[in-house]
Amino acid sequence: MRKTFYIFIAVVALASCKVSVSENHDGTSAYHQLMQAGDSAILAKRHIPFSKTLNFRDIGGLKTRDGKTVRLGKIYRSGNLAELDEDEFAKFNATRIAHVYDLRTNHEIRGKEDHLPPNVRYLHTPTVADNEGEIAQLKKKVINGEISEAMARDMTTRFYEDAVSVNVSALRDIIKGITASDEPVLYHCSAGKDRTGIVSALILSLLNVDRETIVNEYLLSNYYRNAQTEKTLGKAKMGKIIKRNMDLKAVEVLTTVEEGFINATFDTIDKKYGGMDSFIQNQLGIDQKTRAQLINKFTY
Repeated sequence: MRKTFYIFIAVVALASCKVSVSENHDGTSAYHQLMQAGDSAILAKRHIPFSKTLNFRDIGGLKTRDGKTVRLGKIYRSGNLAELDEDEFAKFNATRIAHVYDLRTNHEIRGKEDHLPPNVRYLHTPTVADNEGEIAQLKKKVINGEISEAMARDMTTRFYEDAVSVNVSALRDIIKGITASDEPVLYHCSAGKDRTGIVSALILSLLNVDRETIVNEYLLSNYYRNAQTEKTLGKAKMGKIIKRNMDLKAVEVLTTVEEGFINATFDTIDKKYGGMDSFIQNQLGIDQKTRAQLINKFTY
């Protein structure tokens, strides 16, 4: 009788676990704004769908403040590549990506190592210290109800602030490495949304893309990860039957991106360093002459 009851509960849970990501977190608005601001064909071309590798896209195709366009086929971003199928190696190699920068920590990588074609050079370049696997332990804390929606949002905001203050030296080396390459490069973290989003925002700022466009490009992670986010929220809703203290809103915050997060990075740069131009020159170590050369290299 007890076994039958548990089966019944499981069936009911599975039937009711379908959820919809809130309008604030589905990325549709950002997608449409970029469509209106540029060439819809280029926007479609920027996204490269893989069966199990999410959020894979070219950061090119965007207009800059001085009327130029970021070159396609030079710099790519994505979620982790642990499940890149060998059947899709040819598709991956068609991008001519020669170097992959993995921004994850050692604890995050363990058991989820990148699966790459043998011709691609892998570089492990974490943006933050491991802190005894703090990032990897976050999932357990959320499941156990130790993190509320407000805590999740505050924690993520601080993460974005620290990226360009506490951890700026790591970002400097990564961005210099990416922009120095004469071959196509890809960088990624776990979901390809937070650390990857910050690196993208800084590179696009370096190339003179305006802040509104950068924010919308950043928010596209919600659009391209929407199905995965709904799947995660569905599992969380089902799991809440047992883990009653779990905050589903906290799960949503941690599996999506928000304008306020990337603005926390921009605000820190503005307040602490006197603006993006100063940050690029003094913290990233890219002087005006080198920046002009990079703009010429990556835009047309």
